[in-house]
Amino acid sequence: MRRSWRRILLASTMALTTGAAGLVMSAPAQARPAESWSFAVTGEPGDPITAGNSYSYSSAAPTPGDEMNAWGHGQQHFGMEFWSDTDNTWRLGISAPAGQTLKAGDTYQNVSQPVYGSDAASLQLYNGGWGRSCAQSTGSFTVLHADWGPFDYVERFDATFEIRCEGAAGSLRGEIHIGNPPPLPALDVTLTVDPVATVDKKGIATVRGSITCTRADSFSIAGELVQEQKKAGTVRGYFSPHIPCVPGQVVPWSATTYPADVKFQRGTAQAVSEILVRDFEYWNEFTVRDTSTLTLTR
Repeated sequence: MRRSWRRILLASTMALTTGAAGLVMSAPAQARPAESWSFAVTGEPGDPITAGNSYSYSSAAPTPGDEMNAWGHGQQHFGMEFWSDTDNTWRLGISAPAGQTLKAGDTYQNVSQPVYGSDAASLQLYNGGWGRSCAQSTGSFTVLHADWGPFDYVERFDATFEIRCEGAAGSLRGEIHIGNPPPLPALDVTLTVDPVATVDKKGIATVRGSITCTRADSFSIAGELVQEQKKAGTVRGYFSPHIPCVPGQVVPWSATTYPADVKFQRGTAQAVSEILVRDFEYWNEFTVRDTSTLTLTR
């Protein structure tokens, strides 16, 4: 299932615009479509969110435009948003108390909507199709399964819940089931620079090293070689190899300095190298750096 950026952006906007009504749910960047899912809610007469109706959706029998996104935060919070071009919009938020995680077998009673600054468990449901929600509510939820991966990846999450809006004559009951493939390992990279580099008769230096990675990807090294010389003073050269990396293998790399008018000579030099790593699977970005003293030889 493809990811709808328009819907995620709209969801964030909806979270902001509904904040005045007491809703504080928001879809983080880690929200992603679920591979298998089902969501059902049954309302009693007098329940304002369902208007006393029942609704059921499933990836096993989707309707046009159906899309289910799910996310976690610190294994303490779970959120989902369901969209359909022909039917409705739902958003659900479930949170454990501060300092605790959502795990199988947990049951929380007398749970209210999230309150800013509160450490209590919370539960919230919003019907975006007709703009139905509670200003205040009380409910309960039970976590049946909760399997998490790196960076709040939701591998599996199953829960049941019940909500009654304050002053309402009836309540609603629902359940959510999310299933995704086992998570990929988080992208990690190690960078090494050999302590010995070479310099040719033209003063061009060749720096070597290796990288390892946890997932297949290609990386560019941004490197600077600095040498203090008696006559020329500070000499700087740059290198920027691009290396395809194979997980589980030590991949060697080498690069020559440029521009050609910068001339290195035998002796010591400082190499500063870095790789900007972008893990698009988990929306994580970081930089790997190495600072080494090298010996330049022929």
